[in-house]
Amino acid sequence: MKKILLTLLSMVAVATLGAQNISEYRNPEVEATREYQEGNAYQQDLLLYADMLATVHPYYADAKHRKVLERKVRKGYKECATLGYDTDFKLMLARLAAELGDGHTAISYWTNMNTIFPVRMAIDGDKCAIIDVTSEELSALLGKSVTHINGHPLRKVLHSARAIVSADNEVNFENLVKDYLMFTEFWSLLGMDDELLRLTLTDGTTVEVAPIQRNTLKIAQLQSDTKHVTDRRNVLFDYTIFESEGICYLQFNQFADRVTHPQYTQLARFDSFVTEMMAEMAAKGVKTLVVDLQYNAGGNSALGDVLLSWLLPYAELKRYGVEVRISELLSTIYPYYREFTYDGEPLEVGKVYDMWRFDHNREQSADVVPAQDSTRHILNRDAERIFRGNVIFVEGRESFSSATLLLTMARDNGLGIIVGQPSGGRPSHYGDLLYCTLPNTKTIATVSHKRFVRPDAKARDTEYIVPDVELDLRNAEGDMLWEWIVRNYSLERNNSAKSEDDSYLWDTIYRPAME
Repeated sequence: MKKILLTLLSMVAVATLGAQNISEYRNPEVEATREYQEGNAYQQDLLLYADMLATVHPYYADAKHRKVLERKVRKGYKECATLGYDTDFKLMLARLAAELGDGHTAISYWTNMNTIFPVRMAIDGDKCAIIDVTSEELSALLGKSVTHINGHPLRKVLHSARAIVSADNEVNFENLVKDYLMFTEFWSLLGMDDELLRLTLTDGTTVEVAPIQRNTLKIAQLQSDTKHVTDRRNVLFDYTIFESEGICYLQFNQFADRVTHPQYTQLARFDSFVTEMMAEMAAKGVKTLVVDLQYNAGGNSALGDVLLSWLLPYAELKRYGVEVRISELLSTIYPYYREFTYDGEPLEVGKVYDMWRFDHNREQSADVVPAQDSTRHILNRDAERIFRGNVIFVEGRESFSSATLLLTMARDNGLGIIVGQPSGGRPSHYGDLLYCTLPNTKTIATVSHKRFVRPDAKARDTEYIVPDVELDLRNAEGDMLWEWIVRNYSLERNNSAKSEDDSYLWDTIYRPAME
């Protein structure tokens, strides 16, 4: 029986952000207007939220886009005069955010994430199947397809959800909504029954699932069994070397380490981790490196640069373009931006800059290597230590944000191959989010302040990274991914093939000798 995965727990972090000291979004100019002074709490926070989007998000650096937003806000302002519930207000803001097609810009509409329906459903287009349950009593539902939920056709449910879920693309939406549908509160947001989950199956039968309290579940019910090599591990990053196969398997689950989170001193440095891994790979004659990003929803992209510096000479790497929009909110959260300059001049609020052309980035020497205890990651600058073997990147539906950046860098630099399923992240996308709280309703909002532009100009509008080899990563009966890797890249298999077929001698011995 499958279990509810720990991804459910990670979502609680979003719900508990209110307990942290997130700065309130303020703008004296907005608060001095007649509309703000005469408005109710919802109208006031709508004006502040719209101002935040207009002044922070790169999309709204375009005056035409701002005018469209202004028209929507004028309409929303009138609607806010009759709102009676915080939920309705949050849904209004969520719709404004979702229209951007940016998974990083969103509203936290959760107030109670403890009450859940103990089943999880995978969404694939207009199809829905039950993939996880929390108890033996529900195990008969595993693998069943669902046509209606709470009396509503699946298409209607998903259409309602799409309007309020911020996502980069359809895969990202489906990945998010499969978790959201577990929470009774989400059904309330959709305006549907949240007392029972009535699932109508393809055979016409209807099953009723009652909600439970998440905090009553035992850890064993929350984590998945790890029976296979590529099953999810409860770590940021981890590797295993299979010496007889000549394969190193790196599971890279989050772009975070002690450098990005210095307050957590127990974390490893990713640069030290990769250095040790590469040394052991060289000592054990590893010919294939597998970088599994199927469970990776992102983090700090600097960790991806560390890994890439061991796979290609870093000076030759085709890099992402990064556009940064300067705002008061950005300077409040990251005060050091006030010291940045461009062509010797201070950065202007509202303007979008090429991050790589900030004066300090243009002047930085590529030869400078930070000390081991540095607050910056150490890149590999030694071309002799570059890994020259096979590199396989694994992507899945959860691969998002910085994970998509790394996959795109691999694709656009012709590095290795990508296997798995289309990514949940868009190759060129908005990101690097900022948090704030709207002061009158205490609504938590996130907003992007950067746009990442992939190196390949011809493919910048694509929605997904399509793998070179598509593999089913959700097969419960076996580890199809690992079987495929071993079948195609195992050292033992390659040696066996050579011993059975001596045609390889022509290319490796005879022809070079003749030449």
